[in-house]
Amino acid sequence: MKKATLLLTMLVIILSISIVTVTVRNEKNVILKGSSENVPIINVTQYPGETDAEKIQNALNAVPPEGAIVFIPEGTWEACNLTAKSNTWIMGTNRTVIKRPANTTLPIIKFINCTNFSVSYVIIDGQNVEEARGIYVINCTNFSVYNNTFINIKKTAIRVVGCSENFAIKSNIFEHCNDATILLFGSPSTRIIRNFRIENNTLLNGEKNGKIGVAFSTNGIITKNKVINCEYGIATRNVSNITIIENEIINSSSYAIYLGTQICDPGTDNIFIGKNQIINCQIGIARYYGEYPIKNVTVESNIIIKSKEWDIYDDFPAFFVNNTITSIDKLKILTPASKFIKNKDINQTLIQPGDVDGNNIIDISDVSQVAIAYGKDSENGQEWNPSLDIIQDGKIDISDVSFVAANFGTSGE
Repeated sequence: MKKATLLLTMLVIILSISIVTVTVRNEKNVILKGSSENVPIINVTQYPGETDAEKIQNALNAVPPEGAIVFIPEGTWEACNLTAKSNTWIMGTNRTVIKRPANTTLPIIKFINCTNFSVSYVIIDGQNVEEARGIYVINCTNFSVYNNTFINIKKTAIRVVGCSENFAIKSNIFEHCNDATILLFGSPSTRIIRNFRIENNTLLNGEKNGKIGVAFSTNGIITKNKVINCEYGIATRNVSNITIIENEIINSSSYAIYLGTQICDPGTDNIFIGKNQIINCQIGIARYYGEYPIKNVTVESNIIIKSKEWDIYDDFPAFFVNNTITSIDKLKILTPASKFIKNKDINQTLIQPGDVDGNNIIDISDVSQVAIAYGKDSENGQEWNPSLDIIQDGKIDISDVSFVAANFGTSGE
């Protein structure tokens, strides 16, 4: 009892100074400074209910318009389909467990058309129930989900949809969470999810579509996350102005970072992928699906090594600079619109596609050799030189000539 009283007193002191202060920066944007001071604390143990869910829900219902902290003490609480409102800060103790009841698929906690809220220091146990989500956010602004642990959630631990903006998902741990562990999903042809930060989260053992997924969204930073032993790493679809930086993706059984597009949307643009470590995945960086435009993509200073198939599967136009890959054999180029500068293999040997004579610069000699081989294909036997097949499609055609011509004068140094 004394321990609980002391903890509650400490929470009051800390939270009276600054509750839920999050700043999201994305290059030109500085957004979201939501804070509350001296708000009341509502302890769920003081509210009636025949079940844990009823007690927590009654406490959530009691939050006044000006807001309150809803404090859930240490222990295991069985609940789902909890609905919170604006200006509600749900907080546990790091030993507070909200466990899904058996045979229920509704989300654990829902926020619909809310602003100014957070969930923190709670363990959310999905009990491996099929088709069941953790936290579901619809059309909300100015919120954060931080310092929580999510375990055994079969269908999306945190899902943000609709017109949602100015938020952070930060410093959470996800274990055995599948089907898009963290998912932001706007609407095709729009970017109604915007101004967000996904930072310092750890995803472990999401073997079935475990990943950080961002779709139809803009102005976001995905940084310093660890994704380990999951099917994917960071997946995007039709996004704009996204920075993916300083993440660690290990042992992905499929794509570590991928870009996707689809019909009814203009495509993907203005993406920076930098300083990530991608190790022992199936494919490091690639477009996964869709043939709609991808443009203004920079892939810089990443370490992408030991991929089972390809470190870089360049089937989208991009600027690749100063990356380290396993070897040139782990690079596949399928578009003549990409540029490669100062990339190296793990032995620090320069990799300069199009430099067929190996003098570290694409010059007239390279252009001439590719042009002379024009029309040959891999069935030409002894006349076939695979090093001239820059766009690796088994034939030397206008795409290969275009690549070396467009990169004329490019030096690996």
